[in-house]
Amino acid sequence: MTYLLRCLSMMRGGGETQHLSWIRALKQLGVEVTVISGRPLLAGAVYPPEPDLDTITLRSPYMRDFVYRVQSTRGFGRLSMWSLHADEELFCKLAFARIAAEPRQPDLVLAHALHQAPRLSPGTWPVAVYLPGPPHPRYVSDLRQADALISDGWAAQQLPAMIGRPVDNVTKGVDIETFNPSGPNLRDALGLAGRRVVICVTRLVPIKNLHMMLAAIAHARETDPAIALVLVGEGPLRAPLEARAAELGISEAVRFAGYVPQAETAAWYRTADVFALSSDFDNSPNVVLEAMASGLPIVATDVGGLRDYVTPPDGGSLTPKGEAQPFAEAIGAWLSDRERAAAAGRYNRDAAVARFCWPASAANMLAVYQRVVDRFARDRHPVAAAS
Repeated sequence: MTYLLRCLSMMRGGGETQHLSWIRALKQLGVEVTVISGRPLLAGAVYPPEPDLDTITLRSPYMRDFVYRVQSTRGFGRLSMWSLHADEELFCKLAFARIAAEPRQPDLVLAHALHQAPRLSPGTWPVAVYLPGPPHPRYVSDLRQADALISDGWAAQQLPAMIGRPVDNVTKGVDIETFNPSGPNLRDALGLAGRRVVICVTRLVPIKNLHMMLAAIAHARETDPAIALVLVGEGPLRAPLEARAAELGISEAVRFAGYVPQAETAAWYRTADVFALSSDFDNSPNVVLEAMASGLPIVATDVGGLRDYVTPPDGGSLTPKGEAQPFAEAIGAWLSDRERAAAAGRYNRDAAVARFCWPASAANMLAVYQRVVDRFARDRHPVAAAS
C-alpha cells in the first residue's frame, strides 16, 4: 500500500506521529508500505526520511505555515483557505502521477487529511481517506467518492452524519513500554527542581489555543508561584507565544523546548506533575494517551474526543473551551494535592494499558484495508471475483 502523508517532511504533529506508528505496526504484520511526502519548493525538507521506511519525497509548495500565521488576520481567511486547497490539490496530482509511474502498483492508497484525493485519483487503485476531524463543506462531495473513510473517536462518531456515508472507527494505540512512569526525567537539567511542573506536548498553532494556556498559567501562579510550564513542540506561533509570556510576566516560568523526537519525549512527560491541553478542537490526541501511559493526571478542554480518553474526576479534569480561569483552577487543584494526582496517574496508566495497543489497532486497520481492496476488485472484475 501507499501512504500519502503530505506534511511528514515539514512537521511531526500528532497526525504524522500516529500514522508513523500505524505504518510500523502494519509492517510487523507483513504489509509493504511506501510513504509519499512533500517538501517545499524553495528549501529542502526539514526532516529527513525515516530510515526504516520506504519514502518518496516530492517537491511542491507548502502553504500550511503561512495559513497558520494569517488565518486569524482579517481579510486573509479566504486567501489562506485557497492557498491550502491549491497546495494540497497539486500535491495529490503529483503523488498520483508518481504512483502511476512506479513499476509496482499499490493495492490501496491511503491519504491522510487530503480530502480531494478521491476526486483526483485516476481510479487505478482504491483510495481511502483518514479524517482527523471535520472537513470543510467544500470537500464533502470529494469524500463521498472515497473507497473508505477512516477515523477514530469523536470524528468517527460524528462525521457519518456530516458527510452522509459510513466512517470506519479504528482506535489508535500508545507505546506503553516507551511511555511509562519509571525512568529518567529532566527536572534538574531544566532547572525545575522544587517546581510544580505542567507539560504540554503540541504543535504551536492556532487551534491549540496556547495563548489561553499561558493566561491560565499566569492566573494559577498568582496562588502558587512555584508553577512552571514546559511546552514541547514547534510551530509558526512560537515567537508570538514567547512575546505573550513576556507580557504576562511569566517568561521565567515557561520553557519552550522546541521539537523533541517522539522517542525522546518520555523523559519530558516524567518531568511533569500534570499534563495540560488547551485546544479549541482535538479529535483524539496522541499526546493525551502518551501522558496517561506516563502516569500523569490530565487537564484539558472539553472538546472533540477528549472524553473518550479523560475520565473526570478519576483521571483528570475537563474544562470549557477557551476559558482560562477554570483551566487554571483545575491545574492548581491537581498540583496542590499530590496524593490525588498520584492516584489519577495510576488510574490513567491502567486505562492506557488496558484499552490502547498499537498491534491491535494495526490489525483493525488492516481488516479495513483488506475489505476495501476486496470490494474494489469485485467491482472492477465481478465475474473473476465470483468464480
